[in-house]
Amino acid sequence: MPTDLIEDPHADPAVTAATRETALRWYSAQASGDVEALMDCLDPDIEFINYNVVPGWNDAMPWIGTFQGFDATVASFKLFIDTCEPQEEQLLRLVCQGEQAAGVVHEISRVRATDRLFEIEFVQWMVIRSGKILRWKSYTDPATILRAIAGEGPVAGEKS
Repeated sequence: MPTDLIEDPHADPAVTAATRETALRWYSAQASGDVEALMDCLDPDIEFINYNVVPGWNDAMPWIGTFQGFDATVASFKLFIDTCEPQEEQLLRLVCQGEQAAGVVHEISRVRATDRLFEIEFVQWMVIRSGKILRWKSYTDPATILRAIAGEGPVAGEKS
C-alpha cells in the first residue's frame, strides 16, 4: 500500500489546523467568487494539475493540464472563466491531515459559448504549507462539461 494513503500518526495537530484554515479560506473564496482571496491562497511556486489532458477526449477544455507557478495557474483560471461562468460552488466534504487537504466540491457552471449548464462533483487534493497551496490536483469525470461545450445538455435557466 502506498505510504501517502496511510494515516500519519505523527502529523502535528497545529499543522493540520493551519492546513484546514487555509483550505477553508480557499473554498470560501471559491464559493463566493472572491478572486483576490483565491489568489492569496496560492504559493508562488504552485504546481497546479487540473485533470490530465487526454487528446481527442477532454482537450476541448482549454483550461486543463499541468501548470507550474503562480502566473501559469492564474492563466488557467482565466481560461476557465473566459469559457465558463460558475453558478454555484459548494464544499461538501473536507479532510485535512498534516500539510494535506482533500475537498469534495459540487459545482454548477454555464458554458458561455453554448449557454449550456454542467453539474459536476470533483475532488481537489492539496498540499498546503505556510498558509499557501503548494500543490493542487483535481479529479472528476468531465463528461458533463464536455457535453455542455458541445452544446448538449440543459440550457441555462431550464431544468435538466
